[in-house]
Amino acid sequence: MRRLFTFLLVFWSAILYCSAQRIDPARLLVPPDRAGQKFISYPAASNPLADFKWRLYTHEAFVSHFIGHSSLVIVPDKIQGVPVTRIGHGVFFRCNELSNVILPDTVIEIGASAFNRCYQLKSITIPKGVLIIRESTFFRCYKLKEIIIPDRVHSIKEYAFSRCKSLNDIVIPKKVNSIERHAFSNCENLKNVVFLGDAPNEVSDVFKGSTPTIYRSKGSTGWKATWSGRPVKLISEKPKI
Repeated sequence: MRRLFTFLLVFWSAILYCSAQRIDPARLLVPPDRAGQKFISYPAASNPLADFKWRLYTHEAFVSHFIGHSSLVIVPDKIQGVPVTRIGHGVFFRCNELSNVILPDTVIEIGASAFNRCYQLKSITIPKGVLIIRESTFFRCYKLKEIIIPDRVHSIKEYAFSRCKSLNDIVIPKKVNSIERHAFSNCENLKNVVFLGDAPNEVSDVFKGSTPTIYRSKGSTGWKATWSGRPVKLISEKPKI
């Protein structure tokens, strides 16, 4: 009986403490995962990380959900001292208020549909360590006017920039060797696509519903008069603005 009383006293003290500190009581009851994953944190509103849910592993942090309503979002470079390396699948899906995003250079992977249907998104810098622009990452980001694809990117997946209606120009880095179908489909204001390297493997409908001119660098190989249905010219022929 005394043990039961002691247990209840300790338990309710913990609950009261959590309430005062705005900590989820479940944190006291969930043990670490055997594979090295720590507790998925649900921080208090006063915490600068309050807009996120995440997973912590031994050497990396993985942002799994965005639960805020800000127009400007700054993703931290570390969570509890662990570097943030990944933005999960659909983390910012249909965040209608989101207009500007700052991602840390520690991020090396952005999940598919991460910014899908962020209709107000105007500005984002893709970290230089990212290698792949995944499926539907920026699908229907109607107000995205320009974006810099990092030099290390080698693949752009299907629908990655589809229906980005405000996109005017884009530069494809030298290492890109794969662009999938509909990657830039229905980008109705896309006028110029500059390729810095050789022609990627050609597939159909990359620019379906879009009418850009492709400009290639002198000395690059694999190019024909058209690529995926669009005319190809030398960069030197690109009109001066």
